[in-house]
Amino acid sequence: YQMKRFEKYRTWILHITPAIYLLYMAQAGFMFTFSNQVAVYGDLSWIFVLIYQVASPLASLFFITLPPLVMLELMIIFVSVFLVIVPLCN
Repeated sequence: YQMKRFEKYRTWILHITPAIYLLYMAQAGFMFTFSNQVAVYGDLSWIFVLIYQVASPLASLFFITLPPLVMLELMIIFVSVFLVIVPLCN
């Protein structure tokens, strides 16, 4: 988004990218809540499912250049969804 030819699309990129990640986190949180990984992998399998299946697409956030406040917002929402909201729903 910092290149000269994308200057007129800069605001779109900075709004659409976090919105897509927020939609992904909502969908992943919903699927994580209703998945039945305990029957297949055991009681503590939610940790592995969270790390390898749910959080792995969020690793790309470290390699794209978004503003620091957007990154902070996405990480706070991720932590609040998967460590606070989803356990309260179960």
